[in-house]
Amino acid sequence: MKTDLSIRKGEFMPSANGTIVTWCYLFVHHTKVERVNEKLKERFNTFIHKSIVYKQVKNRVKKEERPTISGLLFVQGDNCDIQRMLHEIDPALYLMNDCSTHRTAVIPDRVMQAFIQVSQMDENRIRFMPHALSYYSTGHPLVRVTSGVLSGFEGYIVRMSRDKCLVTSVGDITVAIGGIHKETFENIETYLRLRREEQKLGGFSADDEVLSWQKELESCFFHPENQLDVVAIAGRLHQWIAETHNWMQEKRYADIAEMACLLLEKTGACLLSIDAGLHVGGSKDLLSVCRDAEQMLSVLAADAGVSAELKQYIFSQKQSLAVRYPFLSLQV
Repeated sequence: MKTDLSIRKGEFMPSANGTIVTWCYLFVHHTKVERVNEKLKERFNTFIHKSIVYKQVKNRVKKEERPTISGLLFVQGDNCDIQRMLHEIDPALYLMNDCSTHRTAVIPDRVMQAFIQVSQMDENRIRFMPHALSYYSTGHPLVRVTSGVLSGFEGYIVRMSRDKCLVTSVGDITVAIGGIHKETFENIETYLRLRREEQKLGGFSADDEVLSWQKELESCFFHPENQLDVVAIAGRLHQWIAETHNWMQEKRYADIAEMACLLLEKTGACLLSIDAGLHVGGSKDLLSVCRDAEQMLSVLAADAGVSAELKQYIFSQKQSLAVRYPFLSLQV
């Protein structure tokens, strides 16, 4: 793969206050890409990811360079300024939105620069994936890269065609970066712990009378700031849901009810805190966990072996949760 980059290597576009400006992207009809790119380059840095393809022409093979994804154009600059210029070029052109936030998809400059650098280092390392990032969560570890060009990137380690790849997102685009062999990683448990430390979140104090599992469940939560944060929290909570199946066999009904209610409480508060940014409707991974937790409570409520007192506790807790977090759509 090769690239079309309108800035020299290592050159950035600072904003008025000296900070590095983020990137965004749009899709342009393939017949208009060149014209739109030239216009944007008058004021902004742009980048087009390109690949080399080989075509049979009569008796010889012809090498041809073309965009990897037809019409995909990355632009560095203030998204409002870019959008205004796009309307001047063509009123039908719009920057792409992030499906979680429903706002313009923004790519941090450090992420984009690493993406560009990897593209320039090896023509085969980047693949554009057909599914959302959460699709690759099942059975694959969530990690943070701690060394090399991709240091700071988060994603899933997936083996494709015997190649160890990091599946991550650039903006709202899912990509797989191959050749992940010498890099070092942190796993999901470390990821959650570090995110809590970054946000200076404490846990229960030594004086709190709580069970060990309650402390562990508490440690799963922090304030999500991006899609990977949401996926990381949901991935760990799904492990808790799986654990309760063992509790059911052990007839730990009270623990299951308390855990499910605490999970719904913490997840509801988590979603409420990010409602202005990551819309609840886009946080389907966390909502899926809530549905599983509610299903467990429904099973307990219908089980003849569960005491009437515990059933009343479940009913009152669900009523309270439904009032405070109506977006969870709990059935009371």
